[in-house]
Amino acid sequence: MMNQTELNNLILRANSLMRSNWLHAVHILEQAKEEHPENLRILMNLGDVFLEKRFYEKALSYYQQANAISTDDPQLLYLIGNCYFATGEYRIAITYFNQIDDPPPEVLYNKALGLSFLGSYKESIIVILQILKVLDDNPFIYFLLIEQYLRVQNYDEAYRIINTAEKRFGKHRQLLLLSAVVYSKKGIWLKAFHCFNEYETISPISSPDHLTNFAIAASKIGLTDRAIAIMQRAQVINPYISSVYEELIRLQLQKDDFKEAKASLALAKKYLSRLNPILRLLQERIRNENRDL
Repeated sequence: MMNQTELNNLILRANSLMRSNWLHAVHILEQAKEEHPENLRILMNLGDVFLEKRFYEKALSYYQQANAISTDDPQLLYLIGNCYFATGEYRIAITYFNQIDDPPPEVLYNKALGLSFLGSYKESIIVILQILKVLDDNPFIYFLLIEQYLRVQNYDEAYRIINTAEKRFGKHRQLLLLSAVVYSKKGIWLKAFHCFNEYETISPISSPDHLTNFAIAASKIGLTDRAIAIMQRAQVINPYISSVYEELIRLQLQKDDFKEAKASLALAKKYLSRLNPILRLLQERIRNENRDL
């Protein structure tokens, strides 16, 4: 049986091997565990090794063994919650986060994210507002809050938080995109277009949803050709979205460009398993116009 000094040296040796030979570090710690099966430091270190390597279920098994010995340790509850969070078990993760008394902002942030992933947007907002009472200098907390207000369709509150965040952090890249979406939802098309356009100068938009909003904003301020070009980008990025073809064909018909509308419809037929009712109506309109020509 190792004495405390020998055990300390062994754990230090295992930690030093983490980068160069982590499997050997695990072997050393497992040997120590055989002699000291209820030693928290050994169990925690084993969990930490597997957590760093993203073997979350393996890490979880060691953290839970440690938790059985030390049931109220907030760090252990946080680590167990994070392992469940990483594997998509958000409800279980939140039950562990909820056991932590006076949780720090990082725990509350992960809880808010978990609630959002579960579709509990209003509950997520409540938790984020708790965070802002003690930590209000991190822009990503504001971004998460704006996203939740968008999901519950409270665009006025989202707009208010955007203004607050702009005063605190200036023209942040992510804030530009969120501003563009909020302006679109509120029908402030010129501002929406300028925010999308400014964002594009920093980084090309790759989300078909955001590109669709960008195109609609461009169309609403009279830039139909630009709107069509934006929607064609969205179609190339993901050719399997019905709504992209709907908006693209609508814009082409708005310009009386039946040849291009017909070509876009052909693409829709190629990539979609079937045309939805809106695309069938657009198809009928194209056919009728062709008969009239």
